[in-house]
Amino acid sequence: MTDPSRIWAEYVLAAPSRRAALAKARDMTVEQTVEVPAQCVPPPSQPMVGTVERLERAGASRWRASCSYDPAIIGDSVPQLFNLLFGNISMQQGIRLVDVKLPESLLNRFPGPAFGIEGLRQLCGVRGRPLVCAAAKPIGLSSAQLARICYQFAAGGADLVKDDHGLASQEAAPFGERVARCQEAVAEANQQTGGRALYFPSLSRGAGELWEDLEYARSLGCRGVLLSPMLLGPDTVRAVAARRDWAILSHPSFTGTLLQRRHGVAPEVLFGVLFRVIGSDGVIYPNAGGRFPISLASCRAINQRLRAPLGRLRAVFPVAGGGVDAERVPYWIRQYGNDTMFLVGSSLYAQRDLRAATARLVDSIRRSSDG
Repeated sequence: MTDPSRIWAEYVLAAPSRRAALAKARDMTVEQTVEVPAQCVPPPSQPMVGTVERLERAGASRWRASCSYDPAIIGDSVPQLFNLLFGNISMQQGIRLVDVKLPESLLNRFPGPAFGIEGLRQLCGVRGRPLVCAAAKPIGLSSAQLARICYQFAAGGADLVKDDHGLASQEAAPFGERVARCQEAVAEANQQTGGRALYFPSLSRGAGELWEDLEYARSLGCRGVLLSPMLLGPDTVRAVAARRDWAILSHPSFTGTLLQRRHGVAPEVLFGVLFRVIGSDGVIYPNAGGRFPISLASCRAINQRLRAPLGRLRAVFPVAGGGVDAERVPYWIRQYGNDTMFLVGSSLYAQRDLRAATARLVDSIRRSSDG
């Protein structure tokens, strides 16, 4: 029985014996908190040391350790949450964070997603079916060329049109000019078709320009933005979400450094819990069968965790990407359900007529979700 007032973290550890695994788990709880030899912990700090609650075999030379921590260690700090769960031990080997349970007392200290599934559906004016997201790219195109792509996606019925995450402020398409032209193009498509497509610019110039860029995007009418939590920092995303002014689509760039089989963080924990806690309204993750190695079971777990009850935090859109084939989207709807967003790129570009290809995809999704 887990104590719901404490933070629970489960790890799979590599160790040759139960005794070695227990020693490793105990050392880990010290390393992650007080970071002094166990015999040197002063009395006031002793309650801060984590407790190894359970240890079970998880395979040959693999052990599942359940550890609990006092939430006072965190306060209301997102950086400290990440630090506690996988800070110093990220530099060791054979430790994988596979589950996290956070007490409501801690969850209530974080603003979480400002919009979530329901809020994004309201912004797009779409009920029932999965949402379609398309990415404007590649780097090297002019602002006018990128805007034309945004127009075609929006006119074809895409619900969200986002910048490619690699677009920052390159010479070919400076940030201010690009965002203005792309937002204008999507607004023009909406006016002509009666649609309500949203344009999400990528904000990746850096922390020094972030708030200026956010205000600029809002002044143009953008209702959301694309952020990369592991590039800008998870607490930066939390700070943006706390303003409640912009919907946030989080990109997984740089997360592959953590998503390893034997060491790191399980995808359903990183994308399904932590990215939701920091305030993402939609979380892009690499889908099974695409360009990146991930299992269908992990993808299902990500979907489940993003939509499952989590204190008072809103349910969040799982955004399957990384090589989703437009032809296979009906299959993925059967796997994940209607409260899903599909980020489709290459398979639309390959059809050349982006507007027609997008319209066919939206129609296929509508028919698949109705049936």
